[in-house]
Amino acid sequence: MKENRIHMWNDIFKKLRKIKRNTARKLDNIMQHIGTKELIAISLGIVVIAFAIILIMAHISGVKNNSLSEKDGENQIANEGTSGDGDMPVVEMASKETKTESTPDTTVLVKKEGAKEGYLNRCVFLGDSRTVAMVNYGFFNDDSALAQIGISHPAFASNKFMNNAGKEYTMKSYLESHQAQVIYILLGVNGINDSSEDHYKNTFISLIDRVAELAPNSNIVLVSIGPVDDNGRYKDYVQNALIDKYNDFLLEIAKEKHIFYLDIAEVLKGSDGQVKSEYNGGDGLHYSGKGCEAIFNYIVEHPVPGISDEGEYIVKYVKPDPNKVKVTTGDESGINEGNFGDLMDIMGITEDQNASDASSQSSIVTEDEEAKKKAEEEKKKQEEEEEEAARQKAEEEEAAKKKAEEEEAAKKKAEEEKAAKEKAEEEEAARKKAEEEEAARQKAEEEEAARQKAEEEEAARQKAEEEEAARQKAEEEERKKQEESSNSGSTENTEGNGDNGSGDGNEAPTSQSEGSSGQTTENNGD
Repeated sequence: MKENRIHMWNDIFKKLRKIKRNTARKLDNIMQHIGTKELIAISLGIVVIAFAIILIMAHISGVKNNSLSEKDGENQIANEGTSGDGDMPVVEMASKETKTESTPDTTVLVKKEGAKEGYLNRCVFLGDSRTVAMVNYGFFNDDSALAQIGISHPAFASNKFMNNAGKEYTMKSYLESHQAQVIYILLGVNGINDSSEDHYKNTFISLIDRVAELAPNSNIVLVSIGPVDDNGRYKDYVQNALIDKYNDFLLEIAKEKHIFYLDIAEVLKGSDGQVKSEYNGGDGLHYSGKGCEAIFNYIVEHPVPGISDEGEYIVKYVKPDPNKVKVTTGDESGINEGNFGDLMDIMGITEDQNASDASSQSSIVTEDEEAKKKAEEEKKKQEEEEEEAARQKAEEEEAAKKKAEEEEAAKKKAEEEKAAKEKAEEEEAARKKAEEEEAARQKAEEEEAARQKAEEEEAARQKAEEEEAARQKAEEEERKKQEESSNSGSTENTEGNGDNGSGDGNEAPTSQSEGSSGQTTENNGD
């Protein structure tokens, strides 16, 4: 409100200076043509008109500011450039194009060189007292954060919040009107001493799923739980060992759900595993201004990939009213009347009042309200445990059913594989048998062919022998015939010579003829 009026008066003075310059030039011209009386009258008229303009503008501005302040809970998230004078800086809307799923390599956000603060024009923050401190120290805009001192993640979705400007939201109404490109979840330290680890984890998962349901196009970032001083004021409620354990859980869930994880512990934790002394706000749990600045810079330097960081980032500070501060007390947060005043100082809320005044005037829960709230939380916790048990039972039954189906499918598959194997073996046996029969048939054919060939060769041989025998026989017969013919001729000659010898009485020629006849016989024999 104060800043609005300053801007208004600056505009008025600029306009008056312009009017003065224009008036001076006109007066110079008029002075040359009119007298002193006319000049005084004109000057008075100008002053009256200027004063009237000032009064009218002041009235219009007052009406406008009153109208804005009465719109409690009104949505201030719109497209860039539509905020108008005096409005809270706006956050750019998410869309399907700005939605990004993380991969195993991009789940943990890494440092971006040259990152700019304009990135925060696309972000909102869901958190507890540590986020409240980021607002009160001037790092986050009041309407860019949905946070409450002492709130735990199991109670976050059903809680009713009020920011420094007095606007009231539930998580549902806030996210329905604040569809930012990036939603940071900075919760988990309150209630970290939950006796049921399953309750802590399951309620955190339910919160993440609900945020994703309400803002489907937004990129969700789980912020690691920042370190504490193990010997600080809240040592009975939170220790770094528990923080490290549940940070591992948050990283695992981020990977599983393909969202992002920001490890602010990297910059806040010292080499001894405790929060760095310069970042300790004094109670070992909450952070100093330097600690908040370190978180702010770490967020800017480790943006979600693909989200623009262009534009000027402007924080419009809204001073918290101690009379309207909402605080969740009890065992989960460790906040009570004994430490409430100091906590308000750390949060930057009791700047102009002492701790006792802040404690008495703030909307801290009374004992009856606290008991009622505790009973409601226990009832809700029991209902959640019953729901969780029912869910686990359903999951077990579903798992058993799935296992039975898988076993049946495996059995069926094994049977099919066995049948296929048997069929293949039968086909292989049939193929081998066919090959063997074919081989036997071919062998029989070859043997038959060989036998037939042998028979044919034997027949041919016999035929040749018979022909040779017949030829020899024919030759023999011819020889004999020739011999007979030769012998017959010799006999005839012999007989002729004998007749001649007998008649002449000369035997010598006969003897020579016999010799010649004998020689002829040998030659024929040859």
